[in-house]
Amino acid sequence: MARSEFTRPAILAALGAWFGFLTGPNVMVAATNSNFLRILPEALHTNRTMLSTALAVALWLNAICVPIGGRLVDRFGLRKVVLPGIVLFSIAYLLLSQVTNAWEFLLVQILIAVPVSMHASPAYAKLISLWFDRHRGFVLGLAVALGAGLGQTIMPKVTQALINTYGWRGGFIGIALIVLAIGFPAVALLARTPKAMLVADHAASSGEQAETEQRARFGQQGYTRGEALRQRTFYQLFAAIMFGSMALLATMAHAVPLLTERGLSVSDATTVMSCAFAGVIVGQFSSGFVIDRLNTPRVLTPYFASALIGVVILYSAHDKHILLPAAVMMGLGLGGEISQNAYLVSRYFGLKAFGAIYGLTFAASALGNGTGVILLGYLRDLSGSYDICRYLTGGAMTAALICVTFLPKFVFSSPKAAAR
Repeated sequence: MARSEFTRPAILAALGAWFGFLTGPNVMVAATNSNFLRILPEALHTNRTMLSTALAVALWLNAICVPIGGRLVDRFGLRKVVLPGIVLFSIAYLLLSQVTNAWEFLLVQILIAVPVSMHASPAYAKLISLWFDRHRGFVLGLAVALGAGLGQTIMPKVTQALINTYGWRGGFIGIALIVLAIGFPAVALLARTPKAMLVADHAASSGEQAETEQRARFGQQGYTRGEALRQRTFYQLFAAIMFGSMALLATMAHAVPLLTERGLSVSDATTVMSCAFAGVIVGQFSSGFVIDRLNTPRVLTPYFASALIGVVILYSAHDKHILLPAAVMMGLGLGGEISQNAYLVSRYFGLKAFGAIYGLTFAASALGNGTGVILLGYLRDLSGSYDICRYLTGGAMTAALICVTFLPKFVFSSPKAAAR
């Protein structure tokens, strides 16, 4: 029998990745921007379009910087990149607490792109992918669901409580302290790569030469970044992630002002957001569990279809009791997209240049998110409401659904699939 992947070092490394996801940009930026976007226009004497532009610029810079961060992880290893990134990320949020006008806010948003690229999810997704092959989808889904998903569910409430108690400046300071006090020590202690742990030796101890050789070569299987860029599948995946993020992540950034303008209280609006992120958790965990067993990208089609229905309802309904399940449906699709992006990259392109290639698909998410954020802000200020935005988000989500539905078979199938 093949040796179990769930060794003590592997589990500890997965826990380290979990803390990385929990305190990373997908939580601390994506899940809290909406809380600040509601109050900062008045506090900084500007409008929502200007602040949306600043957030979009940051996301577009992330699209440039995250692939570079992924290549640095490929070359120098996770710890030499992410640990300084966590510290710089915390400092950036401390700087945000001190801004006095829109231009200072824009400057810090530009600066934050560097630590975001170092502390982003490609590093943590690669760590899990290096430790797990047979159960990669399950472990990635679990780590992202209980890391990014759980964080995205609770951080809107935590951030709003900080703002209500200490003001918006205290909200930024609180986020910085959470990242530094929880994220840094956990990642520093737990996030160890298989090379440092001599994972090939673990395989050798099972007495199976074939598995030993496979695990010894594990991190070198796959395409280079240049080879990946010559494949149609890469651009199809890139488009699916970009359009899905334009519809879903941009909506999350505007969710609180969108819902409060519909007549919901701030508390009810953040509850709807939390329901969306609860759906993200379910989508992340369930999609990883299923994709390991079926070994096909078709698993993601119903998740993206659910998100399409949810996002259209969110921009159309006014009743809280309708908005809550719609938010969950939208979250299901977002959860499938976020957690399985890394899995799809590993199965289509392997692990040889995983950080660089996944960084490019992460850039697709940042590009789509940034474009969506600024367009939603512009359309809202232009028309006086968010109603027209349903056509933008619905169209983008339809495009994402089409792209993911027609993805080809995996190139680097899991050992379980190969055995069948």
